[in-house]
Amino acid sequence: MNANRFIPAILALAALLLAACAGPKDVELGPYTVSVIAKNVYHIQDYNSSNPAGETFDAEGNKTHFNNCSDIYLLVGEKQALLIDLSNPISWADDAAESLRAIVWERAGGMPLTITFTHNHGDHTGMIPAFDEDPGVQFALPQADFAAIADRFPTDRLHFFQEGKIFDLGGMEVEAIGVPGHTAGSMVYLLKGKDILFSGDAVGSGHGVWIFNEEAFNQYVSAVPYLIEALEARGVNPDRLQIYGGHYWQKDWLDLPKGKEIGMEYLREMKQLCDEIEAGTAATEPSNLGRPNLDTYFRHGNAIITWSAGQAEQFRARYSEKFVYRDPYVVFRQIDEHTWEGNGYQVYNESVYLIEGDDRAVLIDAGAYMPTLDKAVAALTDKPVSVMLTHGHGDHAGGIGCFPEVWIQEYDAPMITAGREPYKGEVHYLADGEVIDLGGRQLEVLYTPGHTSGSITFFDKEHHYGFSGDAFGSTNLLLFTNSFKTLIETCTRTADYMQKNGIDKLYPGHYGGPNVETLQRVLDEKKMSEELLAGKRKGTPESANGLNSYIRDYGVTIRYTDPIALQQ
Repeated sequence: MNANRFIPAILALAALLLAACAGPKDVELGPYTVSVIAKNVYHIQDYNSSNPAGETFDAEGNKTHFNNCSDIYLLVGEKQALLIDLSNPISWADDAAESLRAIVWERAGGMPLTITFTHNHGDHTGMIPAFDEDPGVQFALPQADFAAIADRFPTDRLHFFQEGKIFDLGGMEVEAIGVPGHTAGSMVYLLKGKDILFSGDAVGSGHGVWIFNEEAFNQYVSAVPYLIEALEARGVNPDRLQIYGGHYWQKDWLDLPKGKEIGMEYLREMKQLCDEIEAGTAATEPSNLGRPNLDTYFRHGNAIITWSAGQAEQFRARYSEKFVYRDPYVVFRQIDEHTWEGNGYQVYNESVYLIEGDDRAVLIDAGAYMPTLDKAVAALTDKPVSVMLTHGHGDHAGGIGCFPEVWIQEYDAPMITAGREPYKGEVHYLADGEVIDLGGRQLEVLYTPGHTSGSITFFDKEHHYGFSGDAFGSTNLLLFTNSFKTLIETCTRTADYMQKNGIDKLYPGHYGGPNVETLQRVLDEKKMSEELLAGKRKGTPESANGLNSYIRDYGVTIRYTDPIALQQ
């Protein structure tokens, strides 16, 4: 770090600190105002007396001033410091970068500094240039939001993390908790033992959480109860919880006692609001923001979600199945009297299915992270339950740990019996053509490799549907076996079976309402594969999910590895 470039700002800061000792609580430096939340915990906002935070209106109600002030939080431990978010990009002051560095380094005391973010929006990452050339700074980035923009950061000083990351600052620990919705990778940060949460825009700051599409709301409706449970599990005192959002000035809309921060009651109101939106009973009013996808305020108490009324209605119509159960990890809807579909939110609506007979039930797949899956299943059926997997990937086998036995096709068994956390229960193998008798109801197993070597599909011939996992992709088929020849054979066998037995649809591994797999979908994938091998169709290079090419048609994408998958 070149200390010389900080000298003017540090001298200015020193003068301000001396003035602060005489009485003022907040300290201004350049375009920033700094206050103290707790010992060694600082709140930095991008406003000053010449450009105050928030909105100003004249006597006729016309807006005369607006500064959508954004918040930075600095936590200084005994060994290192952590900076959460980097405010708006400031163009209204010439000394913004210099001032921010002076504020941070004066308080960090020369200790190593890590910068992280609640999400990837520009009003929270705007001052990256103030630190990106500083060798004393490391960047820790939430994987889901920042993988696509990693080139904005110095490659030798960044690393990615996922939920559960602990920042040990020395005498101070901060844990990252995922709350997807506002963005797919939104993180909040809990200062452990202090009942303080830094939330960015994940739960809003007073003027509402902006939700941009149906998929985002589908994540958020589960993410909020998940956050509540996560805080309770970590011993947070609900009466003492203080939440500091990404736009602190927006508290002007909140009905809170003076000096009170939003807390657990606010989160519970947000959970209730999500339920009301899903049920179509939430109070609404026009937002007047001039953005079609954010045209409505949905309200419950202090909680506000800003979204599209039309998209909310589409979301309610998206699933024909009746909602019957939700906990922080999974939501269940009822397909028919003895069949249920459950969605998690960790990996694009990863789906599980509960099929009940007279004597017992089968749970097909177990999601990515569903630690309460056994309790959820017990709430829906009192029959003994066997867990059977369509394949061994982690987003379909993540919840098997709470069950004593699991059934899987033999080729995929190593995926669950090896690795970092191998399954410790009994493993049984399922064979092609095997019939599972549930008492008055049967499921038949068909071997359907392609996505994995051991992928299988379960068929209920009496009810004219099946459960296919990722064998046909949920509109995005990942061909990890690297063989279009195998996929063609699978599609041929499956289409023949469906035609012979009158199978109308296959419920996929990532069910989103209208994306059931049909006979036509299976035939389309077969045709695409045959045309690619015959040279009648060209693939497009693109690296994704460890594969390097794709073909796309008929509303489906098939990703594969070229040239391996093209071998006859």
